Amino acid sequence: MKNLIRYSSFLTLVLLLLGSFSVSQASSLVNQIEGQVYDPNHRPVPNLYVELLNEVDSVIQRTKTDPAGRFTFRGVPAGTLTVRVVTFGTNFLEQSQQVVITRTRSNNDVDYVDLTLRYDKRNRGPQADMPPGVIFVQDIPPAARALYEKGVGDFDREPDRGMQEVESALDLFPNYFDALNWLGKEHVARRNYEKAYPLLLRAIDVNQRSASTYYSLSYAFYQMKKYPAALEAARASAVLAPASVDAQLLHGTILRIEEKYTEAETVLQKANSLAKKMNSEVHWQLSLLYNRLNRNQDTIEELETFLKLVPNSPDKNKIRDLIEKLRTSPRKN
Repeated sequence: MKNLIRYSSFLTLVLLLLGSFSVSQASSLVNQIEGQVYDPNHRPVPNLYVELLNEVDSVIQRTKTDPAGRFTFRGVPAGTLTVRVVTFGTNFLEQSQQVVITRTRSNNDVDYVDLTLRYDKRNRGPQADMPPGVIFVQDIPPAARALYEKGVGDFDREPDRGMQEVESALDLFPNYFDALNWLGKEHVARRNYEKAYPLLLRAIDVNQRSASTYYSLSYAFYQMKKYPAALEAARASAVLAPASVDAQLLHGTILRIEEKYTEAETVLQKANSLAKKMNSEVHWQLSLLYNRLNRNQDTIEELETFLKLVPNSPDKNKIRDLIEKLRTSPRKN
C-alpha cells in the first residue's frame, strides 16, 4: 500500500480552493469568457474565486472577482466548459454555469456569463448572520487598504510585485486580516508553507471565525508533516464549515494519518455523503483507511470506485494488482 500513498490529489484540491493558477494555453487562443457575480439582491460580490473547468471537471483557469464582481478568462479553449464560483468560507451556495465555446480559424468567441448566488440556508455557523459575502469587518487605515487592493489587482500580471504591495499594507497595519489571509493563502499556493503558516496564525488571532483560514493553515501543517497542529486546524475548519466536503475530507485524512481510525471513518463518510457527486479523493482515503484496518472487502470496493472515477490514474495497474492480491488474501473483514 505504500506505493499507493504516493498518489494524492490534495495538492490539486487546495490549489483549486485557495490558490491562483491556470493551465497554460496556446498563445493563439484568444477566446474569452467575461462575467459578473451577484448576491441574491443583485449586488456585485468582490474577492470570490471563479474557476473554469473543462469537460472532465478539471480546473484549467482560476481568477478572482474584482471590486465590481467582474471576472475574465482569456485564452479559453474550444469545448463545453463550466464556470464555477467558489463560495467556501461564505454564506453562499456554490454556483456554476456551462458555456460552449466554438472556435474556427477565422472566428473567436467572447462569452458573457452572469452568476447570481443564493444563500446557504443550511449554514448555521458563525457566518450565517453576517451581511452577504462579508466574513470579517475591520476599520482599515486608508493607506493600508489602498496598498492591499493595489497588490491584489496587480497580482495576476505581476505576482511578486502584488505580494510586495500586500506586505507593505501589513507594514502599515499588522493586524489587517484580509491581507494576512490573502498573503498566507498565496504562499500555500506557491508551496511556501514555512512562510504561509505564521501569516495564517496571525490572521486567526485577528479573526477566529474564518473556516477557510483554518483550512489553509491545516493544509500548510499537513504538507510540513506537523500532523498534530494540522489536525487541530482541520477540526476547527470542519466545525466552522460542517457542510464543506473539502473541510471534512482534509480533517478525515489527517485523522487517518494520526491513527484515529474510528473518527476518521466517521468524518470521511460524512464527506462522502456531502459530496454532490462522487469524490475520488474521499474513496481513495477510505481505501487507505480500510487497508490499514485489514478490511479487505471494503478496501477493494473503495479502490474499484476510485478507478471508476479516475480510470486514467497513473497508478491504475498497481491498484488493479493490489485488488487481486486483496481478493486472495487470507485476511477477513
